[in-house]
Amino acid sequence: MKVPSLKTLCTQGTYLVFLASMAACSSSSSSPNNSASADSLDGATDTSQDSGGDQQSESGDQSDEGESNGVGGVDDTTGQDGEGQSTGASGPDDTTGQDGSVSPDETAEQNNEGVVGNPDETPDQGGSSDSDNEGQVDEMDDVNLPDDNPGNGEDPLIPNSTQVNFDIQVPAYRSNALKVELTWGVRDIPVSFVGDEFWSATDSFPTDSEELLTVTFFDNNGDITLASFETDFRTGINAAEDFVITGGDFDSQRWDDDNDGQSNLNELIAGTYFEQATRVLLFSEARGFAHDSIPAALTALEELAASVDIQTDRAADSTGVFVDENLANYDAVYWVLTSGDVLNDEEQAAFERYIQGGGGYAGIHAASDTEYEWPWYGQLVGAYFARHPAIQTATQIVENGSHESTSHLNQTWVRTDEWYDFQSNPRGRVNVLLTLDEDSYSGGGMGEDHPSAWFHEFDGGRSWYTGGGHTQESYAEPDFRAHLLGGMNYAAGL
Repeated sequence: MKVPSLKTLCTQGTYLVFLASMAACSSSSSSPNNSASADSLDGATDTSQDSGGDQQSESGDQSDEGESNGVGGVDDTTGQDGEGQSTGASGPDDTTGQDGSVSPDETAEQNNEGVVGNPDETPDQGGSSDSDNEGQVDEMDDVNLPDDNPGNGEDPLIPNSTQVNFDIQVPAYRSNALKVELTWGVRDIPVSFVGDEFWSATDSFPTDSEELLTVTFFDNNGDITLASFETDFRTGINAAEDFVITGGDFDSQRWDDDNDGQSNLNELIAGTYFEQATRVLLFSEARGFAHDSIPAALTALEELAASVDIQTDRAADSTGVFVDENLANYDAVYWVLTSGDVLNDEEQAAFERYIQGGGGYAGIHAASDTEYEWPWYGQLVGAYFARHPAIQTATQIVENGSHESTSHLNQTWVRTDEWYDFQSNPRGRVNVLLTLDEDSYSGGGMGEDHPSAWFHEFDGGRSWYTGGGHTQESYAEPDFRAHLLGGMNYAAGL
């Protein structure tokens, strides 16, 4: 009988091993027990014997020609034939695919004797197996894990909360009796007074979420509803956004407690039901020289008033303003760069009654260039304007550093302005705050005693005046702004 060659036996054995390996993979390749997987493969290898009883080892014993017909166990490297072709079946963690093809991660190097290098193991030596590595995670498996895994499915680039800034204009004057509430769904958001009629609120909300937004303001510390605003408000997906509510957005007609057809807001003059806030009228009518710095002065005074919770109203015309009923709403009237004859006889009489009733007066610069034919006003302001040299830098001496309009200053105050001479020296009738050093500038005409700012009580009321403030730049100077605020506080009786 013809005896088959060794090469034929090897080829046939390899084919049988391949079939056995495929059957084993289909039934147990997903088993988590690496040892059991290896044992099943060993069993397949043990059955692949030729009629001569030659048994192939688990680690791929090699023939003299460098050919291997062994089956690799778990984590084993595959056996290689002399030409570098793999004929063994691989286990679950081998670096080749289950169909015997080479994986892209395989970095094994081959030599002519069929020894395969594995980056995770030392090369198999003399038919030894990789049983020492059974049950361990292959280091190469870790390199395919993502570097960043949020773990919660959220996109880290999209914020999960939005900060919303609410700017609210409430058509009411602030007082201890006025109350403002803001709600979003069931959440109450604290609201803060900013100044004049403005309030604000800031809070964080879930992104892209919608709830009913309600803003309500009350008089009598919450007992009387004056007006309200409602809307469905949805947040965006940005980190921050603004929401503006103007006075015209509020509904006041629905709130009429006595059913007389007039809203609570109009009847109660919101915020003044119990305790009226401090209010100052900014009067700036100019019938003589009109200073281009008037707008800057008004803006500065409004900002300063808001910083101390004083309400302000503007009036560039006296008509309908200088009447008893309206003047009674104000703690002081600031005459802002007024000039010429601005009040008629009835208005003058109303303003005299206002001061005699305890009202306050403050005047800036050209307020002394006003109402020359009204002697009472001349006594109220303290002195009338006479002349001025060119705008220049001068030094003022602080005579009274305890008054709130000068307490922030040093002993001298150097600044640039248009410096007034007055028709008479007011000293003796007023309390002088500042005097000009005529040696520090050119054109002064009053001599060594040249008052430039003062205050006094007059005819039942209070009066404060400063000669500075001609230039627009004056109203951006911190020291001059503090000077003006101190004058406002004094005139308002604070």
